[in-house]
Parts: sequence; structure tokens; C-alpha cells
Amino acid sequence: MSKFTLKRVSDNPSLWSQDDPVRPELDVKFKTAPGRGVFGLQDQAGAYRAFLCYARTTQVPASVEELEKYTSTEGRIIVPYTVWSYQKGAGREIINKVLWKVKNTDVNVDRVVTLSPQTEMARKFHVRNEASEFRMNENTVNFEWR
Repeated sequence: MSKFTLKRVSDNPSLWSQDDPVRPELDVKFKTAPGRGVFGLQDQAGAYRAFLCYARTTQVPASVEELEKYTSTEGRIIVPYTVWSYQKGAGREIINKVLWKVKNTDVNVDRVVTLSPQTEMARKFHVRNEASEFRMNENTVNFEWR
């Protein structure tokens, strides 16, 4: 049994709006626009240990501009575009919980493909957690989760 609970926290930006180290330039309005949202990973004591921002898209984006362009409430691709954690292992836990949720509760999703920065830390995280590189872009990398 997991010691963490996945919570949709899009409507509570005071929890997450100031701490995104991956895409701090994206504001609350961007992260909570129709077709986008934020999940938090809460521990048993009620503290949040990780956050994940995602979008539903109609195509796999190669940039934040394309993420904005392709976002749609009808999109069949879930795109985690920023993940950060405050506890070792919490980043992996939140992505695994989101993947489980998508695979087991959302029949309108065909794929989960990230929009990740081109950093060694991001690459190691995705490869270690069994995602495969889908495409290298000018400034980002897409990893696909199966």
C-alpha cells in the first residue's frame, strides 16, 4: 500500500505556483487553462511531496508554444510537461500514479508523452523509470511512457 495519495490540485495554486523549477515562466493561468491541470502527491501527514503539470493535446508537442497550440479538452495524448519533488522518490511515485490513473480510468487517452527539458537529469529520470525517447526537438525531448 502506497504511503502517498494523488490529488488534483489545479484549483489550489497556493500549493504549487511558486516552486516549479522546470518551467517557472509558465503562470497559473497557463497551467490551469482548459485541457491542462496540476496533480499533487500528498503524504499521510498531509504534506505535498511532488507536483506534476500536464496537458491533454491533439498532437505531440515539440515546444511550449506547440503545447499551448495543441492543448484541447478533447485531446487523446496526456503530456506531463513539468514534474518536481521535495522528497527522494516522490517524482517517480507521482508519474507512476498518474500513469496508473490514465491507463485505468481514462479510456479517452491513447498515449502519454512528456515535453521534457534537454538535461541529463531529465534523461536519467525517464530512462531509469522505463520511458523511451520518442523524439529529440530543438529545445526539448519527448519521452513516451507505455
